[in-house]
Amino acid sequence: MDIESNTDIKVYAKGLAFEGGKYDLRSLELIVSGYRSILDNLIAVELGKRQLTPAIKKQIGYEVEIREGSIELLIDFVFQHKELLALAATEMDGGKLLSESLVKLYKSAIDLRKAVSEALEQGININIAFNVNAINKYGDNCVVVNQQENKIEISNPKTLWAAQLTKSATDRILNNLDGKNIEYIDFESSNDKYTLTTDEKVILGAHKEVLPDSMEIIGRLDMVAFTSHKGEIVSEGETFPVVWDEEIRSDMQSIADVEGCVFKVKPIIDQKRLHANAIGFVVLECRNPQMKLLK
Repeated sequence: MDIESNTDIKVYAKGLAFEGGKYDLRSLELIVSGYRSILDNLIAVELGKRQLTPAIKKQIGYEVEIREGSIELLIDFVFQHKELLALAATEMDGGKLLSESLVKLYKSAIDLRKAVSEALEQGININIAFNVNAINKYGDNCVVVNQQENKIEISNPKTLWAAQLTKSATDRILNNLDGKNIEYIDFESSNDKYTLTTDEKVILGAHKEVLPDSMEIIGRLDMVAFTSHKGEIVSEGETFPVVWDEEIRSDMQSIADVEGCVFKVKPIIDQKRLHANAIGFVVLECRNPQMKLLK
């Protein structure tokens, strides 16, 4: 399939959900909203930002055509203020170079997530490093597994960034890609294409690890389910999911919904998210400073 000359990106999905001239509404919404989110995040990465600001969103719009008889989205980038965009040559080509870089960047992001998933499956510690010999490139061969040095090499830091920012939308799409109703999805520019199939489902799921170092959080235990040893600590306006062992259950019960309690915790990370930010904590001890040490 050759992408049309006036179209910057094409998203094509094949499956039973799109046959007979009618679309399954859930599948259609999944693809339209999912790839809108993916495009927003990829463009943000290209601009060196964590997310698109309202001002940038006003500068770049999408014009979408859905072809009759298939789920084929033809997306044209619309630039309202080209002079404000720091994308080399993008202003002159109407989005062609931008679309090609986005497809390559997305492929690199998925390749990185697949390499990480494979390493975790083999019990290998994740060590992502930049390959200085191929810096600032992405696309084919930008993610290399260096087995001798036990590390994954990427040629552009944007690859890691894109993998993090597109994770949520990509996972939502993959969770609904079953090989039948949605068989596969092409993400395509004029010169590049990346296809999502059920094979990419290897990147789904979590790989949780409890870090050895402990820390203290001062807050209030909330939203408690004591039978399953789960709850949340509310501290300085933030909420942290927590779990604990049966041994301190009575201690946790005694300080539930009490302000200003001290919790000694160990962070839990999910290595498949490709960052070291805690997704939760294991509570080791808890105490109310106004009372004696509970545990």
